[in-house]
Amino acid sequence: MEILNSLIVILIVALLGMLSRKMRIFSSEQIKIISSFVYYFALPSLFFVSLSNTDLLSIDYKVFLGSVLPIFILLLALYALKSFNVVSKDNFILLSLSICFGSNAFFGVAFFETLYGGKWLSIAILMASILGLTGIVLSLIYFEYANKKDKGWTFFLKIIKNPLIISLFLGVLCSFFRIRLEVVTNALSLLGKTAGGLAIFSLGIFIYDNFSLQSVKKAFLYSIFRSLALPISTYLVILFCMDINNELRRFLLLQSGIPAAISLAVFAERYEYKLAEITGIVIITSILSFIGLFILFIISEVAF
Repeated sequence: MEILNSLIVILIVALLGMLSRKMRIFSSEQIKIISSFVYYFALPSLFFVSLSNTDLLSIDYKVFLGSVLPIFILLLALYALKSFNVVSKDNFILLSLSICFGSNAFFGVAFFETLYGGKWLSIAILMASILGLTGIVLSLIYFEYANKKDKGWTFFLKIIKNPLIISLFLGVLCSFFRIRLEVVTNALSLLGKTAGGLAIFSLGIFIYDNFSLQSVKKAFLYSIFRSLALPISTYLVILFCMDINNELRRFLLLQSGIPAAISLAVFAERYEYKLAEITGIVIITSILSFIGLFILFIISEVAF
């Protein structure tokens, strides 16, 4: 089955990442270099090349709505629960963080690159760019709300300095004005092609270095919430709000099964907020995604 092939490929790469740490092939400092390369060079290059070569005006806006609407529906529901004191402030923040920022760039791009020969890869990259922007902004808002450290321009600068946001802006600019610099595009394409494999390899290393029973216990319910609530919300939006073809419906449903972003753990460390819980959310949703994506694939085959 196609989905098993895709998931096994990703699992093998992630396991190789774990093995590299167990055998001490890479030190902790070298791992930071690998992650920095993916974050600052490989993924931004992939985003820029894909966006600059895409006619963005031809993209069906319903795919965008189908990607972001389920997230905002859940976030609004959580806000309502917080307003009526059904959930505490910390639970509200952690549940919201589990939903708002998915690993569409790290995990999602690699997954859709291996699924069906990459037929959904271009749209996956585009949605990863949009959801990356949305996720970064939302997660920083929640972390600022948790700690209330920075305001105004400091908060704004954190967003616009992000390499993924910069590549998104430049890619959109080149697409709209039809700027084509072949030499630059070819160079960045070489970097972008390394993104998928290295991202999953880094995920394996992250899981190996940060897995603990304590973080699993603290994050289990939040992880289950993301793994169940986001696909259910997406399915309901697709069913009742989206007049799109079955191919796009299947893509959106599978996209909802992508795990939480590793960047959440990075932000948690910088903000000194619930690091164990948020690291656990990233790890558990990443592990559960192998089961969840298989189930979603079966559902999408039957339902659409």
